Amino acid sequence: MVWLSRLNLVFFTPCLLFSNIASTISLEKLLAFWPIPVFYVIFSILNYVCTQTATRVVGLKAAYRRFVLACVLFSNTNSLPIATITSLAVSEAGKILFWNADDTQETVAARGVSYTLFFAIFGNLVRWSYGYNLLRKHHDDSEDEEIVPPKLTTSGCNYLSVNDSSRSACPNSSASSVSSSNETDLEPGNRRLSSLTLALPDDPKVVDETTGLLATFPSYPVASPSSQESGFKHRLYGIARQFHKFMSPPLYAAMLALTVGLSPLKQALYDHNSFLYPSFTKAIEVCGKAAVPLILTCLGAQLTCIAETQHTASPSTKKPVAVAIGCRMFLAPLFVIPTVVLFVMYGSRWSTLATDPVFNVMMIVLGSSPTAINLVQITQVNNIFEDEMLRMLFWSYGVVCVPICTLTVFIALSIVDKLL
Repeated sequence: MVWLSRLNLVFFTPCLLFSNIASTISLEKLLAFWPIPVFYVIFSILNYVCTQTATRVVGLKAAYRRFVLACVLFSNTNSLPIATITSLAVSEAGKILFWNADDTQETVAARGVSYTLFFAIFGNLVRWSYGYNLLRKHHDDSEDEEIVPPKLTTSGCNYLSVNDSSRSACPNSSASSVSSSNETDLEPGNRRLSSLTLALPDDPKVVDETTGLLATFPSYPVASPSSQESGFKHRLYGIARQFHKFMSPPLYAAMLALTVGLSPLKQALYDHNSFLYPSFTKAIEVCGKAAVPLILTCLGAQLTCIAETQHTASPSTKKPVAVAIGCRMFLAPLFVIPTVVLFVMYGSRWSTLATDPVFNVMMIVLGSSPTAINLVQITQVNNIFEDEMLRMLFWSYGVVCVPICTLTVFIALSIVDKLL
């Protein structure tokens, strides 16, 4: 299922992000909804401080601190909040969310969805940049941290991991057939691949399953060392390579969507009478609708594999999951609710959104929702933290979500009912 997760990551998820962001954002909304990015920054800072403190108190290693941080920082900002506000709008409690006498259930739901999608823009930008790098294998991760490795098949090794402290062996692999006569054909910085070990170059670098096919680019002779044009091209290429290392396909799509949404291109792509809307824009929207079902398909397939292998979690993997659930589902609402209450009481002088019951309820719901489901997609592609993320999502959505989210919604409705 890794290939399906990778396909989803490089195609369907970028289509989903592009259609959601480009159709939602505009310069007018960016100015009118300025409290939303402020709330996102405040929530992120509070969650970051809380997570760093909790993970160090319980003694988690660096790799698992990154895992917990990703689970706490990136919450469900689409499906669960939208389902919550659409359900509240048509319920008896929806009357509490009316902003004025002319308000209706339809306008309540529309405002809630609009606030949610706008909040999700900033979450997606950070999730697919900083979050994507958090859930990757880092070179400074020591082997004694007991991160669950990828499963090896009986036909041979899935990957060859090499670092300073150990060398992986794959006795029956095709590497044993490499002849020493081919050694002269290799680059000067490399060594012969034997049947047991992969010797390190003179300038050792850590190699793991996340290393690209070209870990270091071969150096080609430059016609003129003093050529300014050649030096400029090399510097520009180095900057582009470092930039690409930080990026991901969904992040490229999100940045392109921001460019379209904040420019005149939006009129050309989203005008229903234009040629591009039915031929290009609708095609992207249809492809984007396949992203979430594919994520759930891969999630179900991985759960089935775990059930068939009867794999039990070790104590070292249970602790980070428990800490992540505690920070995300229990501690986060304790910071989010007082922050929104302060905005309700004193924020009306800066923004009229402070007087909108829907806005305040949605900020509490968005800040208290469980971990984002699409984080499992990142762990599958990067081949790390897969079991931990599955257990995190199972306990978050299957056990903790219903009582905690129900209580949070009741508290949010009570706040807007008494203060507005």
